[in-house]
Amino acid sequence: MNKKSISNILLVSSLMSPISAAIANEQAPVPVTIETISTRSFEDIIQEVGKINAIDSAALTFSAGEKITAIHFKDGDAVKKGDLIAELDSTKAKADFDKAKSSLGLAKTKLARIQNLLAKQPDALSPQDVDEMKEEVNLAKADFSQKKAALGDYQIIAPFNGQLSSFTQSIGSHIAASTTLVSIYNLNPVEVKYAISQNDLGKAAKGQTVTVTVEAFKEATFEGVVDYVAPAVDVSSGRVEIHARIDNPDNHLAPGMFANVKQLFHKGNSHLVVPQNSVLAQNDERYVWLYSNSGTTKQDVTLGKNTNDGYVIVNAGLKEGDQVITTGQQKLEINTPITVINHKPAAKKSAIPALVTSAVEKSKPAVSETSKAMPEPEAKLTPEPVEPSAAVAPISAKSTSVMASETPTNEVN
Repeated sequence: MNKKSISNILLVSSLMSPISAAIANEQAPVPVTIETISTRSFEDIIQEVGKINAIDSAALTFSAGEKITAIHFKDGDAVKKGDLIAELDSTKAKADFDKAKSSLGLAKTKLARIQNLLAKQPDALSPQDVDEMKEEVNLAKADFSQKKAALGDYQIIAPFNGQLSSFTQSIGSHIAASTTLVSIYNLNPVEVKYAISQNDLGKAAKGQTVTVTVEAFKEATFEGVVDYVAPAVDVSSGRVEIHARIDNPDNHLAPGMFANVKQLFHKGNSHLVVPQNSVLAQNDERYVWLYSNSGTTKQDVTLGKNTNDGYVIVNAGLKEGDQVITTGQQKLEINTPITVINHKPAAKKSAIPALVTSAVEKSKPAVSETSKAMPEPEAKLTPEPVEPSAAVAPISAKSTSVMASETPTNEVN
């Protein structure tokens, strides 16, 4: 090989070295997918734990102490208002009643005779004697009413329709006055009592709908209506008591049951939502990567509640129509070229989902710290080959390459 050939080779090598270095330093585009974010309407629901109570319940007692002579129902029987449930030995009370009844009849007879006599002989008795006879009749009436009422002390009458509990005493036993013999419960309707956070007091109102589930009937849902909202916050608990009335025709809900309660505050509240997998975390910072024709930008966001369907509410930082990068964003840095391999449009409006708030969820962050350390699986990304010189290409429906930028855009204050 002559000197001229060697010189030519060295010249070509020196010219190719910068080109080879540029090609080597060229970074391959990162394949990403994007999604256009939009607002969605939610039902605002609070979830609490309450207890079922009977709206009407009573401990039934005698007003007199005596031996039980009759019990007309069995444990757990259903009764109607006015039914005679049990009786005491009222022999003495009946005798006193009969005596008062007789005295009243006698007083009325005497007064009638005097009035007949005065019709024939006006001066037969003085007006004072006539007034005394009338007063005797009035006193006899009062005594009769008293003795009649006393007979009721020896009976227990059902005050309303309901179901009896078990009897505490049996026939023949002596029971003291005001000692409970049996209790009665009206099981339809019933009410559920629970308490909500004082922060939700302004949203709670009478007439709002509640749904209730219990462990005994896991597949059943019971609907009710709020009929009481406490006017003040409980001093000891800092919460607000709520009562809701629930129809219970099959008596499935029993007093004392614990119940899971969902109370509907509002319908159709609109919130901006973003896919959870698009949100990255760095310490307390939450951010997303936005895509636009001019490139991609890093945007801080303030998050709200999780929607439990893969999305999270955004309270600040984004606006409707922004396009967020949902996969591949873990690899983005300043001036990183990207290739858009899929663009998901804004979700269509559908049935209003429920945005449920519970005491547990209030303590959970919207996005955990681990979301940063969990990159999307790359096996699902199949971009078309891109030449190094075409790292930045015009937008097309199938593949788009842009450069990542640190300059924030589309910022919402």
